[in-house]
Amino acid sequence: MSYLMLLGTGTCQIELERRASSVLLQLAGLPILFDCGRGISQRLAEVGLNPNALEHIVISHFHPDHVSDLIPLLHAGAWSRRQPRRQDLHLYGPPGLQRLIDGLMRLFSPHSFRQPHYQVLVHEITEETFQIGPYRFDFSELPPAGNHGLRFSWQGQRYAITGDSSFHEQERLFLQGVDLAIIDSGHLSDDEIVQLAAATQVRTLVCSHLYRELDAARLQERARAEGYRGTLIVGRDLMTFVLPDE
Repeated sequence: MSYLMLLGTGTCQIELERRASSVLLQLAGLPILFDCGRGISQRLAEVGLNPNALEHIVISHFHPDHVSDLIPLLHAGAWSRRQPRRQDLHLYGPPGLQRLIDGLMRLFSPHSFRQPHYQVLVHEITEETFQIGPYRFDFSELPPAGNHGLRFSWQGQRYAITGDSSFHEQERLFLQGVDLAIIDSGHLSDDEIVQLAAATQVRTLVCSHLYRELDAARLQERARAEGYRGTLIVGRDLMTFVLPDE
């Protein structure tokens, strides 16, 4: 089964019901993690995915609430006594990712974060598209500077996820024609969420990365009044969207 799962819908705020930012993509048996904020390595185990079996992590940008669980995940891979890491770990992200990983290696020592029988491989993305296995992804910069969104097609439908983002023309273009989008709503006002829904006509718009509680029914009503024809959802941790398979 293929799906998108919201592992973490929170922010830097410490909240019982929300972990920090992360979305798990499961594409025909290939798990890909988009962002790895606080609490996400434990979430992976909670949903039945051994973190040491995860081979692909995409980082949108370098704020702590999007990258902080790289530390326990790398450490667990190197030193777990049960189901330790056996395969290479591939990390994808914007320029600067290699410096981040090198800095962690220097701070904690490479011995803490990898073993000789596998590699930690960093892929800095400098083009608009990149590949993981057979799958192609758009990796688009979204203001404020340094943040990126991930977009891909699956069985004739289009999907998009944003890291941190603000209300701007680039995001509108990034979401245009998308069937399901998981967006950073923590940096948007209610008015901006409504405007974005109406302008893009995303079929299902999921609000995540939440600093405040959102009233989904009220947002849906306001968006409808502005001509939005889709569905607006306020995300919660572990919410899952099943993708069509062949």
